[in-house]
Amino acid sequence: MDKKSANNVILLDTQKDALDQASQDIATSGARLFICHVYEQGNRTHLAFSLTLKLLLEIARLNSADGKKNKSNAEEMMNRPLMQPHVKEIAKYLINTDDYILPPFIFNSDTPIKVFAFGNGPVKIGYAIISSDILLYITDGQHRLKAIEKAVIERPELYNDSVTALVVQENDLDQIHQDFADCSKNKPIPPALRASFDVSDLLSRITRDLSKELDIFKGRIDKISSTVGKDVNYIFTMSQLRIGVSEFLFGMSNKNLDSYAVEDRAVYQASLERAKSFYLEFARNNTTWSLLFHPPSQSNNLLNFYNLRQERIDFNSVGFIIISRIGHLILSENSFTEEKNSILIKALANLDYRRTCSLWENSVVIDDDKGGKKIIAQRAAINKALKVAIAEIEKQTGISLN
Repeated sequence: MDKKSANNVILLDTQKDALDQASQDIATSGARLFICHVYEQGNRTHLAFSLTLKLLLEIARLNSADGKKNKSNAEEMMNRPLMQPHVKEIAKYLINTDDYILPPFIFNSDTPIKVFAFGNGPVKIGYAIISSDILLYITDGQHRLKAIEKAVIERPELYNDSVTALVVQENDLDQIHQDFADCSKNKPIPPALRASFDVSDLLSRITRDLSKELDIFKGRIDKISSTVGKDVNYIFTMSQLRIGVSEFLFGMSNKNLDSYAVEDRAVYQASLERAKSFYLEFARNNTTWSLLFHPPSQSNNLLNFYNLRQERIDFNSVGFIIISRIGHLILSENSFTEEKNSILIKALANLDYRRTCSLWENSVVIDDDKGGKKIIAQRAAINKALKVAIAEIEKQTGISLN
């Protein structure tokens, strides 16, 4: 097992032999004894430990570049600069989430760790001797470590939770940097999947529940892809639905419901019901959207969403943003009676959403120089179209939305 990086793994016949040898060693050296798994990966011996968070904070070391001091020599440090917003984000997650999960930490030790191991398989059990001269520097997990430091102040019970720590014995700084770079090669979760899976984010949770519980969306939201493209069976992606829902709830799409310090079930439920009510009433009053009340199996011959995207703006994300933002204006920024709400939503639903309608001309729809109409998704164009749509609704209903 003595491959690259000068490991000091001593293989013995039995667990008793390994424990006896390790106990004798720490009795004379004053070192600490840790149980670990020992295995080979990438021509190096790896040691995997389970550590309490209290112990993790005690033994972990950082060697991070400073964003100001190390601009010209960052490569001399083991890790990238700490990003405090990321630390705060993780700390907030640990404080507010009971069923949290933390990925394994990866450490580097440039000093060989003596391990008394036993077993015949590729993964062996070992007793590692960690003496005071062994420094365990974090290769991957520095933001999680600093976040734990913050979180335990508010949740001291976290000290008794544990994490997995992998120690790679390596003294080549270039290889340590490469290990960090390799750990960062995981592909981020696509926005659509994040909106489907991340139920700790209340906005994502509301979006997910709308996609499952609302007849007009059920079975018609693509929860994997980044775009619906030419697909005839799906209205929006999950991330597009999420943006629209954010516009409806907040009047903007750059703010999350997880801005609440603690998840509030009452706020969540009220927000969900308000969104359900609005989108259902809009669909009932719109001739095309009303077809969505038929299950997908019965409406496939009636609805071709690819064609609708070519003909209209409301089956594109820009149109959905406009509809949702005006819904926010009606239901959240004004205190109308139910009767006036109904009148305004009906007027919104009865706007002409065809690309050829003059309402959207030179804002979210422009000529493509080929005889067609091209949709523009820039925020300025959407805001311009919003003003036109609001003015038209006010003209039709005689009700001011300002």
